[in-house]
Amino acid sequence: MKKIALSIIALSTIVFFACEEKSTTNPSSTTTTTTGGGTTGATYFVSANINGVYKEFTNLVVYRNEDVSDESLLVVAGLPNNVAKPSIELNIKKPAAGWSDNINYSLNIENASTYIKYTNEAGRVYSSSNVLVDETPFKINFSKFNFTKGGSVVGTMNGKLFIDIDTTTISITNGKLNMVCEN
Repeated sequence: MKKIALSIIALSTIVFFACEEKSTTNPSSTTTTTTGGGTTGATYFVSANINGVYKEFTNLVVYRNEDVSDESLLVVAGLPNNVAKPSIELNIKKPAAGWSDNINYSLNIENASTYIKYTNEAGRVYSSSNVLVDETPFKINFSKFNFTKGGSVVGTMNGKLFIDIDTTTISITNGKLNMVCEN
């Protein structure tokens, strides 16, 4: 039931951002100008090469579920132009050792409660929950994980995600996470 509630929150947030006409500033979508090339980039983002194509998701919802029996971090990341697809969703469960810096996850079908999902432009959903045990697991490594309101979450991710209806995969390489917990 809690997973359904979190999914409803995440989906309603995506719909809200997709329908919003004016832009608002929140801690997870602040932009900054970098020196050197004069380019503008997001301060908080999820980025990766997806099948070799670079994508940067700056429209973020980073929600802490503090329920003692199901403590987790839910991240929904969309493109800056507020379109619903493509998007990335992460649900990171509290590890047995607790929240700390240098947390590493190897994701496959065996640990489906912690997952990453990627929805492509056509609406096809690829997930670490579909990675079979004999496949190389999807890797997420958090160098910084501060599970508090306003806390930083920084890390990397790499691997293949599978779709559940056939053997189609996508490859995520050079994935980077730089987020702040909103609640």
